[in-house]
Amino acid sequence: MPTTDSPEQNIALVRSLYAAFLARDVPRLLTMLNPNVEWTEPANPFNPASGTRHGHAGFLEWLRIGHEAEDILLLDLRDFLANSRSVAVVGHTRCRVRNTGREYATEFVHLVTLENGKVKRFQEFFDTYAAVEAFRGNPAADDHR
Repeated sequence: MPTTDSPEQNIALVRSLYAAFLARDVPRLLTMLNPNVEWTEPANPFNPASGTRHGHAGFLEWLRIGHEAEDILLLDLRDFLANSRSVAVVGHTRCRVRNTGREYATEFVHLVTLENGKVKRFQEFFDTYAAVEAFRGNPAADDHR
């Protein structure tokens, strides 16, 4: 995977990705994604946005489904750890599931793999149990706030 970007440049790119996401600037987001991007959220039989999607069309599907399924109430980006080809973002999030009204909170790691100045792969790691309980409407989800 050839790249000439420094860890600092990669962190700047990923920070821009989050800024565009939070601003809901979809055209800008797409300029940062490789046309064959792989976007992965952990499997969850209750969350329609879970799974792996490919390309800009797959990313747009994930974005639409995710927006319909839940509201992001907090996205606290705490640490950015980088090398010449990837950035790991460590943080905390709190979300509300629209169908159940339940909230869940979780620590997360987002692993962003870069190639030629674009996001080639985005993979999320978080507490899937808390998310499942919130999507199911189980009060146990409230214990994870």
